[in-house]
Amino acid sequence: MQISVKLAALFSFVFAAVCLWFAVDALKSLADITDPAQAAGAGDFVWFWGFLAGVGVVLGVVTWTIAERQTEDKD
Repeated sequence: MQISVKLAALFSFVFAAVCLWFAVDALKSLADITDPAQAAGAGDFVWFWGFLAGVGVVLGVVTWTIAERQTEDKD
């Protein structure tokens, strides 16, 4: 089974949105944490999911750009 390049880009954007949701959810829960060690771990959790969201966005943009260039070359 093969998927189109634009569909792969859309999957990357969906992945980025889900990762960003996890990051924002973890960021909002930081205020409820009283233990400093646990707060530091939660901060790392936020950075991890934010990084994954950034990777998803970059891969989506690159994939979408490749798809656009392929359709321009066919014309």
